[in-house]
Amino acid sequence: MQHTKILLVEDDPRLSQLITTFLSSEGFQIKSVDRGDLALIAVEQDPPELIILDMMLPGMDGLEVCQRIRPQYDKPIIMITANDDELTEISALNFGVDDFVAKPLRPHVLLARINALLRRTGKNTDSSENIIQVQDIVLDKGNRLVTWAQQPLDLSDAEFDVLNVLISSAGQLISREFLFKTVRGFEYDGSDRSIDMRISTLRKKLDDTRPPHRYIKSVRGKGYLFLSDKKPS
Repeated sequence: MQHTKILLVEDDPRLSQLITTFLSSEGFQIKSVDRGDLALIAVEQDPPELIILDMMLPGMDGLEVCQRIRPQYDKPIIMITANDDELTEISALNFGVDDFVAKPLRPHVLLARINALLRRTGKNTDSSENIIQVQDIVLDKGNRLVTWAQQPLDLSDAEFDVLNVLISSAGQLISREFLFKTVRGFEYDGSDRSIDMRISTLRKKLDDTRPPHRYIKSVRGKGYLFLSDKKPS
């Protein structure tokens, strides 16, 4: 099944990588460019089903990009901006922007905006793509529900977000820095223990508090790994 194609136009390499990795794990096909003028070429060569467009870009700013492509492009555009100026937002709306996401960017908020726009335009991904099963855990991204051993698992929003990132990359090591920024939306400062606390709570709810862990393995100094089979490690 072909995944929804998204064009990301962002010149900050760290933010671009964060968005690309997160949305790819959610089943989207991401193409990224780092200049406004390159965005015009990308849209013409291979029109995406949605565009994520930074406001401030080299080559051509986001407002001009939107103004230039709108006569030929009728699909959703989300603008990323650190500017909360009302006149700027009005100008962007007049140029054809559909929605805004403020910096510092929180990936799960961006995902919610993307899905809402795709539902409105009838281009949402198939619901089966929103469901992941690893071992005896089933995670439904679209409805934000989790079952464990065929029983509902009561999670907070923050716990769901952590589990979503880990289970979407089951079998792959996820750094604490990446997990922190994906869930919290800003850089890890080296001292915040909120992610570790959420991991601890998830383990309690999954009856997996004692090593060797069946689900979430800690890798000292590197991060966490969601085990893709039942073998403890």
